[in-house]
Amino acid sequence: MTEEPRPEPARTLVWIASYPKSGNTWVRFLVCNLVFGVQSSAAALNRLAPDIHELGTRLEPSAAPTFLKSHFPFSPAMPLAAYSAGAIYVVRHPADVMLSNFHYLRRSTPNAELTLSQYVDRYLAARGDPRWIRFGMGPWDDHVRSWLAVERPFPLLLLRYEDLLADALQGARRICAYLGLSRTPQETEQAASGACFSRLREIEEADIRAREVGIFYKPYLQQPIDAGLRFMRAGRAGEAARTLAPEQQRGLEAAFGPLMRELGYGAAP
Repeated sequence: MTEEPRPEPARTLVWIASYPKSGNTWVRFLVCNLVFGVQSSAAALNRLAPDIHELGTRLEPSAAPTFLKSHFPFSPAMPLAAYSAGAIYVVRHPADVMLSNFHYLRRSTPNAELTLSQYVDRYLAARGDPRWIRFGMGPWDDHVRSWLAVERPFPLLLLRYEDLLADALQGARRICAYLGLSRTPQETEQAASGACFSRLREIEEADIRAREVGIFYKPYLQQPIDAGLRFMRAGRAGEAARTLAPEQQRGLEAAFGPLMRELGYGAAP
């Protein structure tokens, strides 16, 4: 007897994807504010747009669209890839991604003794954060190309971190158009303001005071939290240009120059 072909899985998952420290949490809040109404906690965010790295394959895709955060590069082997209906991909200038990851390392690994110079050397040699590479997220340029590849089997909305900083309302309108949402100007403005840096810092501080375990607070991070280190650290573009030495910026150009130009980036912003 010939085996009946298996039915194609229903494509219902919309990914909110990025390389780590590219603005994923910001965009998750913005998307959820637009789709579900303005959110006021990281716990609510995690229910509405869960983190695939915390869920693994435990999520059961439903007939309704489901938003999922991912830092994985896209491939058919990615967990739940067969259910992909679309993706919102967030990209950020690689210099600022690198600098933000250094500060994230200081917060998440209090005993790390790497200087910025040592970290930059290791990052550029690997073309990404060595920890994320060990966790299957790959180098920065490979990650970006995996999601932007023309052969992906679903539509994708590309958002640049810097464009969102310059005009969050326009970014919100693009998300609405991509998702087929009809929102009033007032609803769009409320969604954007409810995801701005100052508001997300307020949510982070509230979670820390309440010791609400999630994106912003984890008990093992109490020491760096007490020292004032925050997940929502700066929310700026161009900080790397004021921090990296000229030879480090040249190393960045050697590692990522062609892709930076494809994305509309020049030297460190």
